[in-house]
Amino acid sequence: MQQDNIISVLIGLVGACNNNAKTENTDRLILTALAAPDGSNETQLIEQLRAEKNIIAPDCATCSTPCGNTSDYDMKRMYNAEPTIRDLKQRVLAEIRQLATSLLQNDVTLTDGNTSIFYKTLSYVSYDLKEQTLLELLTEIQRTKLQMGLK
Repeated sequence: MQQDNIISVLIGLVGACNNNAKTENTDRLILTALAAPDGSNETQLIEQLRAEKNIIAPDCATCSTPCGNTSDYDMKRMYNAEPTIRDLKQRVLAEIRQLATSLLQNDVTLTDGNTSIFYKTLSYVSYDLKEQTLLELLTEIQRTKLQMGLK
């Protein structure tokens, strides 16, 4: 799936933001990548995401002892997870893709308050989590949509 490559790189970018300040462009770029329909220019989006990550964490690209925090996520980990976990992760990704699309279409002003759910979700997808934690995340995403007046 084309979106898998974008999600993989997005998770690395979010990892870079965990320990470094994001730029004024980071939120919009993440939402644009999440909202990109299959068939869009994946290569260009990935180049933009990697360039952003290199601005945020420039030393990571040349690090001789990489910690993995900013590495692209191996989507096979998600697909090889227990079916319930895999399905929940796919569901939360579908939900934030839809939320990103809605925010961009409605030209909502992006703030840390309404973009933090994207960072959290992308981080959670890369973690080995229990079903209950993913269900709680799904509820949080749905609550965020309601708070923003989105469906």
